Amino acid sequence: MHTRIHLAIVTALLALVPACASEGGTPENTPDPVTVSAQSQESRATRHGRDVWFNKTFGGEKFFSFLAAHPDPAKRINIGFAEVMNTPRAERFARWGTINNPDCRANPAGGADLCPDPTDTGVIGIKKFPGPSGTTMFGVTCASCHAGFDPVWPPADPAEPRWHNIHPTIGNQHLMSGKIFSVNLAPTDVRRFMFDAWPAGTVDTTALFNDGIMNPGVITAFWEHPSRPRFDVGMSEPKMRNGQGGEDDVGGDLAAVRVYTNIGVCFAECVAPRAATDPRGPRPDPNAPIDLAQCKRDCADFPPQADLDDMGDFLASVPAPRYPSIPWQVGSYLRGRGVFEQSCAGCHDNDGRRRNVLTNDEVNPIVDNPAQSTNTCRARTTNWDAGKLWAAFSSDLYKARGAAGDKGYRTMPLAGIWATAPFLHNQAIGGWTAPEASPWERGDGYRAAMLELLSATRTPKVFVMPVAFGPIPAGTPLHYIFSKNQATGELLCDDLVENRGHTYGSELSARDKDALIYWLQFQ
Repeated sequence: MHTRIHLAIVTALLALVPACASEGGTPENTPDPVTVSAQSQESRATRHGRDVWFNKTFGGEKFFSFLAAHPDPAKRINIGFAEVMNTPRAERFARWGTINNPDCRANPAGGADLCPDPTDTGVIGIKKFPGPSGTTMFGVTCASCHAGFDPVWPPADPAEPRWHNIHPTIGNQHLMSGKIFSVNLAPTDVRRFMFDAWPAGTVDTTALFNDGIMNPGVITAFWEHPSRPRFDVGMSEPKMRNGQGGEDDVGGDLAAVRVYTNIGVCFAECVAPRAATDPRGPRPDPNAPIDLAQCKRDCADFPPQADLDDMGDFLASVPAPRYPSIPWQVGSYLRGRGVFEQSCAGCHDNDGRRRNVLTNDEVNPIVDNPAQSTNTCRARTTNWDAGKLWAAFSSDLYKARGAAGDKGYRTMPLAGIWATAPFLHNQAIGGWTAPEASPWERGDGYRAAMLELLSATRTPKVFVMPVAFGPIPAGTPLHYIFSKNQATGELLCDDLVENRGHTYGSELSARDKDALIYWLQFQ
C-alpha cells in the first residue's frame, strides 16, 4: 500500500522536474533553451519585453554624465562604467562581477568589446552612446543588475558565458556594484567606504537620490508573477507588491518607471530643480515628488506604455528555476512539507494560487515583533513617503504605514530559494557559490545557508570603517556616518547588526530542519 503511494508521488514529481543539467557546466553542443524558448514559445510582446529588459536605457546615460560633472563637487561621482568596459574581457567578472555579453568578443586593441550592436560595450546591461564633444556616455538597462548566471545551466567559464548560461531575472548575486560606484572617488572622499561595504549582489536604490539612510539590499529575483498575490490599493484592479518593504505597490508598469527614474531616466525634465520662471513650473527641491503627468508631457525619453506593458508580459513569463533532480527521499519530502505547513505557512502561504510562490506578500511591521525583525535600515527608507521623491510610485496604504511608524519587510517568496543564497534582504546569511557551480553544488550552498538561517546563534555582521579616516577611528559603524541627516546630525538608523532576526525554525529538531530544507529545495 505505502509502496504504491510512494511510487505515485514520485511519478507525479517526475512530470514537474526539468531535464537534468550536466554537472560542472553546460557542454558546448547543448541546445540553447533560452533561444529555443524565444523562437518557439514567446509571444511578440514577450520577445519585445525581453529586448526592453536587456537593451533600453531610455536616455538615462545623460544623468550619469551629469553626475560626473555635478556642479556640487560633494555630489560629483564618476561611476566606473568605463573602467568596467576597459577591463580585459577575461578579467571583468573576477574584478567587477559583471557578465560578458555572449554576442561580443574581446577587442585586440582594448576597450569596448567588438559587438554586432554598436551600443553594446561587451557587458550585459551597460550601453554606450556618443556624448558631447566626442565623449562617450554610459547608460544601464534592467538586465545590468537583474540578469545573472542560470543555476540549472551554469557557465563552464564565467568570463565566456553563452546565452543559455544567463538567467534574465535571477539577480546578479556576484555584481560588485559598490566597487563600480567607488572606483573613481578620491582617497579623501569618505563615500568610498560606504560603497565598498556593499555586499556582492546588493545595491542601495537611494544612493543617488539620498534619503540619508545607508540601506543596500539584495538585487531582486523576478519570477512566478502570475501566482503572486494582489492587493486592493484603490486602483482599477488589485496590484502586486514590489520592493522589499512593499514600496512599489501600484502596478508593475509604474514600478518599472520608478526603477528607470532611479537610473536617471528623465532626470533633467522630472527631477532636477527648476527656476520659478521655468514654463514647466518651479521645482526648487530635488526631493519633491515626481509629477508623472508633467514628466510624461515634458520628457521625450519617458518609457512608452507599450514598452512597459511588454516588459510586464516578459516578466510574467519567467518561472522559478526548478532544482534539476527528483526528491527520491520521499519520507523526508513529506515530513518537510508537514514541517513547513506547521511552522512556516502562516506567512509563506502554501494555499490557493500562491502555492507556486510561497508567500502571502504581507508587510510585517517592525514594531510588531522587534526581536524577529531583520536589520531595519532598508525598511526605513523615506523616498516613497508622502511628499517625497517617489511618492507617485507607492500607494496610500504604504504611505499610511510610514505615517503610523509601522514599516517593515514583505514576506518574500520562497519559490526557487535553492538558487538564491545568500539570504535576507542584504545577503547577510550564507555564502556565495561559484558561478560555474553545478546545480548540486549550488544546492549544497543553499543547505548551508538554510542551516544558518534556522539558527538563533550567529556571529554578528556589522559594517565598520576598515581604517581610520581623519577624526573617524577604525571600527566605527558605518551607519553612524551614513545613516544620519547630514544637515542636523540626527541619526536616522542605529540598527547595526546586519544578520540579526528571523530566527524562525531555530527551535526545530535537526531532523525537522533537514526535512524542511529538503522540501523547500524542490519548490
